[in-house]
Amino acid sequence: MLKVFIFYEEKNKWIEEHSHLLYHDFAAFIDEDTKLIYLWNGPKSTKERLKKGTEVLYRLIQQFAETDFQIKKLNKKIPSHIKSCLENYLEVAKKEEKIADYQYSQFFTIRIHALISIISLILPIIVFVILASSLFWDTLGNDYIISANNYNNWLLMAFILLVICLLLFIPQLIIAIYEYDKAIIVFSSISMIISISLLVYLQQGIFLFQFQESSTPTLYYITKIDIYLFLLLISSAIMLFEIPNFIKTVNFLATYKKFLF
Repeated sequence: MLKVFIFYEEKNKWIEEHSHLLYHDFAAFIDEDTKLIYLWNGPKSTKERLKKGTEVLYRLIQQFAETDFQIKKLNKKIPSHIKSCLENYLEVAKKEEKIADYQYSQFFTIRIHALISIISLILPIIVFVILASSLFWDTLGNDYIISANNYNNWLLMAFILLVICLLLFIPQLIIAIYEYDKAIIVFSSISMIISISLLVYLQQGIFLFQFQESSTPTLYYITKIDIYLFLLLISSAIMLFEIPNFIKTVNFLATYKKFLF
């Protein structure tokens, strides 16, 4: 049976490790079957840590070990089972070393940013689809007809999704500031301004359109040209951040895909 322990220099003690090693660690692989202890000093570890850890280990063996263990320092010729275990434990360290070459330095910021980017890419499209559903309202001559209740629900759904979109841009901006991603800082800021502008615009409710004289408190008549101009304005505003968002999301996923799964 093979166990792995890491020497914590601050506490001057050995603690069992079950998942990973980092390059600054000093570790002991204890093979209980062969009564051998293999010492591994990471490339970023120090001679001082090696010295202290070895001394503490010898004391522990003398005080508590029921059988004598032989201590060996790992060199170029590493036993296969130790090598396999070491490689598995170093997976995290290898990933961290690779990620250091990228602008985003943390796994969680990469994953959160990717998730936010995808959601914020989809939501504006859904908003436009909801608003564009007005093209399928009942018509009478040059007017679209919709009940007051459906009109309010129509705007409310789009408004709620835009609020969610705005709330997503806030953590995206925070992450960009943390990772010092200037392009995303600018993009997120502009997207927030556009989202707020759209929210203020949609908040006008019944004052968005000039209802026709035939309208009643429960039934609205809106000219088709007003709907067309409304959708043109909304689509133009959405495209201002949707196109850059699409480009940056595709580039980001292509760059960091190996760290996302």
